[in-house]
Amino acid sequence: MSAEGGGVDFHRVIPRRGTGCLKWDGAAERFGAEVLPMWVADMDFAAPDTVIADLQERLNHPVFGYPGNEGAMLQAAADWLARRHDWRPESDAIACISGVVPALYAAVRAFTRPGEAIIVMPPIYPPFMTAVEDNGRELLLAPLIADDTGHYRMNWDALEIAVQRAKLLLLCSPHNPVGRVWTPEELQRLGTLCADADCVVVSDEIHADLSQHPHCPFPSRFPRSILLTSAGKSFNLAGLGGGVSVIPDAGLRRTFLTEVRHSQIQHTNLFALTAMTGAWRHGAEWQSALRGYLADNARFISEYLMRELPEVGYRQPEFGYLAWLDVHHYGNDESLARHLLQAGLGLNPGPSFGPGGEGFMRLNFAAPRSVLEEGLGRLRQALHR
Repeated sequence: MSAEGGGVDFHRVIPRRGTGCLKWDGAAERFGAEVLPMWVADMDFAAPDTVIADLQERLNHPVFGYPGNEGAMLQAAADWLARRHDWRPESDAIACISGVVPALYAAVRAFTRPGEAIIVMPPIYPPFMTAVEDNGRELLLAPLIADDTGHYRMNWDALEIAVQRAKLLLLCSPHNPVGRVWTPEELQRLGTLCADADCVVVSDEIHADLSQHPHCPFPSRFPRSILLTSAGKSFNLAGLGGGVSVIPDAGLRRTFLTEVRHSQIQHTNLFALTAMTGAWRHGAEWQSALRGYLADNARFISEYLMRELPEVGYRQPEFGYLAWLDVHHYGNDESLARHLLQAGLGLNPGPSFGPGGEGFMRLNFAAPRSVLEEGLGRLRQALHR
């Protein structure tokens, strides 16, 4: 397919060093050396032209006071959910949040008390675990199970036991880092299990728009749940912050939004409102092209590994741009980290995602093909030492 979409050439290499970005400028501090950074989950692509134009138009007005256009953004979010995921929540179900991770922390405080158990399914995005532990709750693990092909599934035996004493389950849907888009059947089973046990589900769906398969918003089937999302991952706007919660159940919504106000995370800043409104209104063509480019990158990784590193376990992800690489054949986590550093490559170590991450690394392939090829070459150099 063409690398062009919505006015953006995804093959174009855009220098990011010196822009104050965590991914590139923060890599040396994180890894202790200059590396090619393919770790933190943002993309090396320009945002859609329409979003940049909307931001530039707003910048043309020299006063940046408190914004009052949250309603436009919330309507754009509802319209996007209807077009992209075939579900339109009621207008009063959607509210602003300052970001998905702060809202995840707020949900822990809203629905549990110190010492109570919360279910998390590792390996998983680290804030799911820190949101529990930092708030003094018990981390109750129901680790995912992988087959010989690297396909992960939920651990139903562990979940059936865990829900009997948990007040809350934190769901990553789609699941970062293992690359799963949960099927409607899996979500139905999970939702029924939690509903029967009166266990509230908070579903982080920030990667959903990048799914290569149909995605089912959790509250579309189980209204007594909370959906958290943003345009940050979908359109590469993560540095602007912001997001929305979607809670169809009025009682849960009151409880959650009370904690959101207590935490003072109920507002979205002026430029995030502008960017997300524009992205959700006008970014569909750009994002469709993006998904195609990412799918091509995922296939490129598969072909490269089969040819050059056949002992690396890799299953093409069902969404987004995060490759979950099984590298345990090449050494232990400590030696692998050392070899990667020597090769000048910065990846997320698997153990940072909790139990089940040992012997894995996460590679962010949201980059021009030439950069991805350079990164895979450095991975080959590291693993062949």
